[in-house]
Amino acid sequence: MTQWFAALAGALLIAGPLLAVAGTRPVPERPPRPSRRRLPRIPAIPALSALAAFVVTLWLTSWPVAAVGAAVGVLVLPRMLTNRDTARRIERLEALEAWTRHLADVLGGSAGIEEALQSSAGNPPAPIAAEIRALARRLAFRTPTEQALRMFADDLDDPTGDVIAAALILACRARGKGLREVLQGLARTVAKDVAARREIDAERATHRTTARWVIGALLGYTAFALLNRAYVAPFGTFGGQVVLAIVISLYAGAFAWLYRLARPPKGHRFINPSGETS
Repeated sequence: MTQWFAALAGALLIAGPLLAVAGTRPVPERPPRPSRRRLPRIPAIPALSALAAFVVTLWLTSWPVAAVGAAVGVLVLPRMLTNRDTARRIERLEALEAWTRHLADVLGGSAGIEEALQSSAGNPPAPIAAEIRALARRLAFRTPTEQALRMFADDLDDPTGDVIAAALILACRARGKGLREVLQGLARTVAKDVAARREIDAERATHRTTARWVIGALLGYTAFALLNRAYVAPFGTFGGQVVLAIVISLYAGAFAWLYRLARPPKGHRFINPSGETS
């Protein structure tokens, strides 16, 4: 019974900060970006999963430090062990390449820049469909083309998107001279960038594999600890909890280092959110 009360108290202790972090996020001053980026995960789900891991671990081991470590692991490890963010970024680059080639083809038919941009919203590439349709809506509501393109670059939030938006902005100022050739060249450059990123991601996958092996070893040790309580009994003392906290911190640092090695750095944008070049 005492363990259940301890588990309940620990659950209430950790639930507050987790749900507060999940539910209170700063509201951006500028208009929100397309809703596609907010759909993949509801913040309450990982918070509740972490809470469940905390309660179960505390009930099985009676170790508060291990319970906190399990909760934090449930929050951060799923993202560390996958290349979902990198794959999504590559998909968006491929979509930008296809869209740029489409614009070049439309402009080859003597269409104006605004007309080509609006027509591209009819069947846009899925990864950037929300941003392209938002651009077309702004143009339809008579937003100046240069301002609409700067907002489009801000929606994409990617250095390659800045390059394409900047080329279109310069073409608007020069009344579209030579834009078709520029877009074709940009599409070829983006295609090379995509191929290079795929190769780099394949090499970085080894770091994620290493992290998975380490986690497998930790899970194996956890199972051993649950079956051999006498062997791990020293961890139940105050000094044992301090040692366990140090060990968990070292593992956390190692995982953070592996995650940094496996994650490609985000490039520098030169069209900043206020719509000016930097």
